Amino acid sequence: MLNTVNVPEQFEAIFQKAQEYVNTYFSQKTEDASKGKIEVFGQRYILIRASSMSVEFFDTIKNMFKDWGEDKASETARNLLFDFAHAIGKMDARNFHKRMNLIDPIEKLSAGPVHFSHTGWAFVDISAQSRPTTDENCYLIYDHPFSFEADAWEKNGRKSNFCVCAMNAGYSSGWGEESFGIPLVASEIMCKARGDSTCRFIMAHSSKIEQHVQTYLQSHPDITGNATNYRIGGFFQERRLAAQRQAQLVEELEKVNRELKDFAYIISHDLKAPLRGITTLAEWISTDYADKLDDQGKEHFNLLISRVARMQNLINGILQFSRVDRTKEEKVVVNLNELVSEVIDTVAPPKDIAITIECKLPTLECERTRLTQVFQNLISNAIKYMGKPQGWIKIGCAEVNGFWEFSVADSGQGIDEKYFEKIFLLFQTLSSNDKAESTGVGLTIAKKIVELWGGKIWVRSKVGEGSTFYFSMPKQEAGVKNPELQACITH
Repeated sequence: MLNTVNVPEQFEAIFQKAQEYVNTYFSQKTEDASKGKIEVFGQRYILIRASSMSVEFFDTIKNMFKDWGEDKASETARNLLFDFAHAIGKMDARNFHKRMNLIDPIEKLSAGPVHFSHTGWAFVDISAQSRPTTDENCYLIYDHPFSFEADAWEKNGRKSNFCVCAMNAGYSSGWGEESFGIPLVASEIMCKARGDSTCRFIMAHSSKIEQHVQTYLQSHPDITGNATNYRIGGFFQERRLAAQRQAQLVEELEKVNRELKDFAYIISHDLKAPLRGITTLAEWISTDYADKLDDQGKEHFNLLISRVARMQNLINGILQFSRVDRTKEEKVVVNLNELVSEVIDTVAPPKDIAITIECKLPTLECERTRLTQVFQNLISNAIKYMGKPQGWIKIGCAEVNGFWEFSVADSGQGIDEKYFEKIFLLFQTLSSNDKAESTGVGLTIAKKIVELWGGKIWVRSKVGEGSTFYFSMPKQEAGVKNPELQACITH
């Protein structure tokens, strides 16, 4: 008597035989909790809660792809569950066929539904319309009236607007594919979690599945919703499409960045000539008509010349910023003690500001010009914004978690915490815009260079107590020539 599967009369003899050897297989079951083992016919099995492999698994995967939107995330989750179960179904079928010495494709297939019942996936009710052939005309239609997935959704108080039994569809089609040796896919056309009377599936050759589903739905207008179709590798295809789209977006972004850099360079270059003309003309007028201009007129001309100078500095800043990542500088061995000393000489600090290197700095293999720019911008800023008649600047270094961490500290007027992020933005400065030397580009360039290395730049400061600017460089980015250095970073 068949009690693990329901089949049409013409299939009863085949499934009766399948039930006998599957029952024999599962009768050899042992459990040993002291060793955490459940074995059936010498094979180790595990028990997993139905909810954790259905509604909870689905929610977890869907949440991983929530940025894709509700419908796309749900589709991706269903495809992953289907692919996962399809692979398990194929492997379980292969193992069972080998252990039970099954050779005939129909015998291999008939063991699947009975095996399904014993493992708790579902009870299978096969329709008389089924045509189990080993070619592309294969067509199976069957119900899972007690699907573990639909049951889990119902017991969790969840109702779905789509068919939820992705793993049942995947496992059964995986078993069928391994049995018949042809690519089979199962689509769910009814689902109890959606409010239907049963969970119904159509299994067919992958090239014919959509045709079969459409034909069935057209002849059954009473079915409440659309079928849930799956395709082998559907999840991975989703991921491939996402990766391709991401690569396309990256390419488009790089193109836009190149165009912006080219635009900045061209515009900045073209603006320089008329500004030079304005400066020259203003100086000529100021000189030639000096005896005709009163003090206010002379002040206006001086203001005009200083504003033009500021504009030229801003343009130079744009050019410098656009060039930072246009070319890759060759790395050379650099003794930072020598480099920083050269920078100090270049910026020429006034006599009332003392600059000291607090400890021996490392010798690195790095991009010399870019590292010079960073130190020059930080030291120049410390001098420019000292805001006191006398002061000091201290330069330090330490090794911190695989990074070189450099510091430039000063005894200046300090910075309010609310400006800590603003000062690293392009053209942002805390000084008056009328000062031609204050373009607000230096720190932005330093930040861009440091981040190209894979490091970061930040500031600690209190108003009236000075500031310390830090920047880091990964040690693997800069070849270390003398790692045994004493830390002296200023905090």
